[in-house]
Amino acid sequence: MDIETVNRFLNPDISMMQGVGDMEVTEEENTLAIQVGHIVTAKALKSGVDAVMPAMPDPEIPASVGQFHTFPYAMPAAQQPYVVDDPVIQARLTRVYEQEQTGELEEPNSMVVACASSVCTSEQALDVKPQSSGEQIVLYVCGGGFVSSDTALLKWHYVRVSQELGQRVFVPRYHVAPAHVFPRAIHDVYTAFMYLVQQGFQAQDITVLGISAGANIALAVVELLRIQKEPEPSRIVVVAPCVDLTLSMDSWTRNHDKCVLGYIPVDNPHSMPRVYYGDVEPGVDVFAMLRHPLLSPLFGRAHAGPPLQIHSGTCDALADDAVALAQHVPHAELITYPGRNHYTILRGKQQLDAMYAHMRRFIQTPCSE
Repeated sequence: MDIETVNRFLNPDISMMQGVGDMEVTEEENTLAIQVGHIVTAKALKSGVDAVMPAMPDPEIPASVGQFHTFPYAMPAAQQPYVVDDPVIQARLTRVYEQEQTGELEEPNSMVVACASSVCTSEQALDVKPQSSGEQIVLYVCGGGFVSSDTALLKWHYVRVSQELGQRVFVPRYHVAPAHVFPRAIHDVYTAFMYLVQQGFQAQDITVLGISAGANIALAVVELLRIQKEPEPSRIVVVAPCVDLTLSMDSWTRNHDKCVLGYIPVDNPHSMPRVYYGDVEPGVDVFAMLRHPLLSPLFGRAHAGPPLQIHSGTCDALADDAVALAQHVPHAELITYPGRNHYTILRGKQQLDAMYAHMRRFIQTPCSE
């Protein structure tokens, strides 16, 4: 495939952004997406996403639709040091915690707040604090294979989520590999959650929504909140979740030719899990390490936690991750979409309408029910 075709696909025009995925994917587009996806997966993991996908400008969103605003955030003074059961992960978490505490972390943290015009006024949208007592919000953890977060294209999606769920949406711009390896992304999102609580939001009024690799990070953050004995969010919604970084599920090979995600085995240092983990410490069995719940949430707690809703396409390379997660977590709700893969699960008006309807029902149902 020539590079011109790849670049055309990776740089959609503004009309596609404004459609927020409402246009149904044609068979030709899906085929091209799969071909490009396999090429991009390998290149992005080897060289970093910036070397493959040029930076896109922030799209202009008409005030009649909604808006988004980026603001800095920092670790609250009351945030406690991490205490986990694995000495290697403990050392990594301690290092990133101390670096942030002393101001030594490279690049400050920032977060996007997105708001549809039907949800709040422009002045309200820019205020980080709760607009009213008990305001419910979404903490959105975007995907990107651990090597990308917060693409310009997704900013339309944030506003769409706000419109569909009737809440403001907060999106931490977590740092990504290969420049920032595990557990920096988890620390960034955990700190974002704690920062929002510090601003006056109640944990029980926050729904965490994670997409793909963002679902992995979101579930790891909730696990870390449990470990730290901090209040947990009211609900978790994950879409096309990547929850087993050993990549041992059959759907990686079964759906290889049907999905945009390229498969690179874990024994390859350019595989997604290895790039996310970074350099392996001497004497560490990386395959065993990747089973830790902060890296593979599938192997985390199987006891009561926040209600969980899972969305998955049957042709996704991660389809079996979703099924295994639903079987592992009591009372989890699994919603599957026949024929949808990692790309098409968020494309097409009928598909999106159905997905958002399920999310609204889940979020609006009292947790006691």
